[in-house]
Amino acid sequence: MGRRPDLSATEQDARLRALVEQLPAVVWTTDAELRFTTSSGAGVLALGLQREQMVGMSLHTYFGTADERHPAIDAHRSALAGNSAKYELQWQERWFETYVEPLRQAGAIVGTVALAIDITERKQAELHGAALQARLRERYKLEAVGQLASGLAHEINNPLQSVMNFAQLIRGRCEPGPLREYATEILNEVQRIAASVRNLQSFVRQEGELPVEIRMHEVAERTLSLFRTAMQKEQIALEVAIPADLPAVWGKLHAVQQVFVNLLTAARDALNERHPASHQHKRIRVSAQVATAPQGERVLRLTIEDHGTVIGVQDLSRVFEPFVTIEGRGQGSGLALAISHNIVRESGGALSVETEGELTRFHLDLPLAAEH
Repeated sequence: MGRRPDLSATEQDARLRALVEQLPAVVWTTDAELRFTTSSGAGVLALGLQREQMVGMSLHTYFGTADERHPAIDAHRSALAGNSAKYELQWQERWFETYVEPLRQAGAIVGTVALAIDITERKQAELHGAALQARLRERYKLEAVGQLASGLAHEINNPLQSVMNFAQLIRGRCEPGPLREYATEILNEVQRIAASVRNLQSFVRQEGELPVEIRMHEVAERTLSLFRTAMQKEQIALEVAIPADLPAVWGKLHAVQQVFVNLLTAARDALNERHPASHQHKRIRVSAQVATAPQGERVLRLTIEDHGTVIGVQDLSRVFEPFVTIEGRGQGSGLALAISHNIVRESGGALSVETEGELTRFHLDLPLAAEH
């Protein structure tokens, strides 16, 4: 076979450019001022851009930030200092793994060269696995709590009943006065403890649950009984507006209660993080009313609002993605909301969020039993 003729520099450059254009990635270079000098690759089109459209634009402008600690800016600054850098970033609903290297000319660093690979599918797989693991952890946690609650109920129900009987005897034999009032207080507290244990047992019994008619004011009362004392100690004002005559909804009782607990816990954590001491905005309002869903059907809407949550995205539809930043709610807050979102969806309902200044409202919509 004859030897293939050597390609000219122009032909080599054309072939290299054609190869780069077909890469399922984004390739770009910048100058020392972090302005784009080239941008290529099939990934450019996936971002809704044209080839070389970014040329002349600064990284700060493209990413819409002046923060030098932004992962992209920081990595390119590191490359200008002669180091290799790597970072992951979610951008325009896609995830990218980006490698940045110094761009040298005659031995001097004159800019940077970067390659961003689309890893969205891998991230989605990781997300699915993380959500599954989180749900399994929650199940094991609930099973452990259920066993603990059952054990507690068995151990303390008999003594509680004895205390309750003695309190009733004392109250019945005493004349009106302080001693009778003390007996009444003992009786009330014992009944409250017994109710809390029953509520805790009810909450953890979710396995094999079937949809039923649910009275939201009853669910709210059982759930809030687990929070009131702690919130009082934390100086969180709790306002409840759930009329008893609201129509019943259709869903899985304990799943609905779990989501209710998740939302209350998240709001409580956010308020304690933002206002460690007493504050006028340290309050949670829980309300319910019949509303019209976006699809036109009538639903019962449970709303939990607080002044402590800070959602780190402009597109609120992404709040229920596990990697979204929700300040003041802990590292697992986004994942907890994603799990709650799935639970509600499986129950035939919907979970949404809206903001108004510093006020954040989470809405839990459930189908009315009469219209199911």
